[in-house]
Amino acid sequence: MSLFLAFVIVAAACSLITIRNLISYSDFSRPIKIGAMVIVFTGWFGVIPLYIIQKYNLLPDMLYGFLYHVLYFMLVFVFILFVCLMLRDLVWFMTFGVFKFFGHSSWRWDPHNEDTLNIANLLAITLSLFICIYSTWQAHKLPDIIEMDFYSDKITNNIKIVQISDLNLSRVTSAERIKSIVNKANSLMPDAIVLTGDIINDNINKISKLLEELRELSAPYGVFAVMGEREFSNNVYEAKKAFENNGITFLFNGGSTIKVANIFIAGIPDYSSMSERINLWRTIYKSKKENYRVLLSHSPLIVDALSKELFDVVLSGHTLGGQFFPFHWFVKRLNHYLAGNYKVNDIDLFVSRGAGNFGPNVRLFAPADIAIINLRSK
Repeated sequence: MSLFLAFVIVAAACSLITIRNLISYSDFSRPIKIGAMVIVFTGWFGVIPLYIIQKYNLLPDMLYGFLYHVLYFMLVFVFILFVCLMLRDLVWFMTFGVFKFFGHSSWRWDPHNEDTLNIANLLAITLSLFICIYSTWQAHKLPDIIEMDFYSDKITNNIKIVQISDLNLSRVTSAERIKSIVNKANSLMPDAIVLTGDIINDNINKISKLLEELRELSAPYGVFAVMGEREFSNNVYEAKKAFENNGITFLFNGGSTIKVANIFIAGIPDYSSMSERINLWRTIYKSKKENYRVLLSHSPLIVDALSKELFDVVLSGHTLGGQFFPFHWFVKRLNHYLAGNYKVNDIDLFVSRGAGNFGPNVRLFAPADIAIINLRSK
């Protein structure tokens, strides 16, 4: 409830500031002012009824999907517009103040000049719309393929693991996109495939057809999955059943050995939602001390509590790489690690930006990825 109230307060403040900057100082007609107010308030508050519609299944999936894309697009647009207006005014007033101090000011460039302000507002709207469209395109294109190499003398044969994270499958997810991601993963000819959480982000019954697409994932040493907080919120035991019904091994404080390479792949519950259920000793119980141990953990935060004696490499997701600038900074503050490769307590950590999106289908300076993890004999 406190998070909801915080959102309402922030949304109301941002709406009023945006409206004030856009129309309060301009001599627009009443219909234009009312239209601008409706767009801004709908953009900021439209996701609240959308959440209620989704939770209680108040609309057919097709109509809900249409509203989902429209309202989230509007939310992103009004957020970008708010940021653009704030940055513009900050730079504009400071620059004009400096010129005025040195006696070089001009009424034409005065922030209170209505004509200049109207042009500046139009430019801010145009830039915001461009950024919104670009970030939507970034989110809808297929994930980038990135490749990481990890070496160890424990590894007896080279193994290629393909990591897919944070698909966030929901009733608005395109089946064609999932098919394309599955085909892309298979085309990389992996020895094993790992799904590092937040694959499911809706009622299992609503996405059963999408989950069936994951059945086509193919790797000779298996396809493995662990839970994220979205599996937890949508019933982790139902998620486990759904994965296993589609040929995916669900790792919950357990693991499996790839004997030909002396590699043990282990998985744990989500650190952020079920940390009390994590049992690391049970997780490695079936492994041997000489095994090269790979830990699948949705949240990268677990690495801070690990030692080299337990695991050699941790594969995570969760952060989406920040998904949308400028949230990168906040996401890194919360999770310590944003995206890419890290060395922590002498353990290799790789954090995927994920292959899907959470909430609005937008990405800015955080491209989606599918990772190739090469485990090589030293």
